[in-house]
Amino acid sequence: MTMNMTMKEFLEQPRRGKTHAVQLTPHKRSAVWGRSAVWGMMMILLVTSVQAQTLKKATPEQSKKMVETINKATSAVKSIQCDFTQVRQSSMLKEKQTSKGKMSFSGKNLKWEYTEPHKFALSVKEENGQQQVYIQQDGKTRKADGQSGQLFKGIAQIVMGSVTGTALSNNGDFTVEMYTQGSQWVAKLTPKQSKLKKMFSSIHLYFNENHNAVTKVEMKEANGDGTVITFANTKLNE
Repeated sequence: MTMNMTMKEFLEQPRRGKTHAVQLTPHKRSAVWGRSAVWGMMMILLVTSVQAQTLKKATPEQSKKMVETINKATSAVKSIQCDFTQVRQSSMLKEKQTSKGKMSFSGKNLKWEYTEPHKFALSVKEENGQQQVYIQQDGKTRKADGQSGQLFKGIAQIVMGSVTGTALSNNGDFTVEMYTQGSQWVAKLTPKQSKLKKMFSSIHLYFNENHNAVTKVEMKEANGDGTVITFANTKLNE
């Protein structure tokens, strides 16, 4: 993405439908990566992994207790810092795309920063009681306004809800199903709202053994593309 590309072009360019895998020029590859960076962030996320086949669905009673435990644990966390590795699989690219970066979350502020192979950052800050979205690239920072800003805010909320676990309580947005995988807890989120359904078919959240942070997010997009983000070196401040 270049700084003179409009936000509308940036958002619409990659979502014009599937194409057969092609060999992209460096310029087109950069544009496709820009799309992957933002849509992969939400925050946000590879097709459901083979490991999902071993998931054991929890009973309604177990699910209720699991969600209560996660909500209690995550509510005590005031900030999170971690590294992440993102692997994206797209019909537009022949090979999986891997990128790395850092994520920090505090209160209602989020920064999602890619450091490899390209530098790109998305920041969400609360200003005067409202969330504002800023895009940082090529040493420049600009505000995402209008419809684009609203879209990014929605994406950021999904990301923040995913990494903190609060998305499990937002039953207006998702249907939540809880699973166990050995000693690990997994939450499957299925979008309810039409806008979210156009973006994602499902989101899987994998929680650490203390159930106070997410270790992995798997997001399957409505068009069949998908992303897996794995978190490492997580630091929690309670």
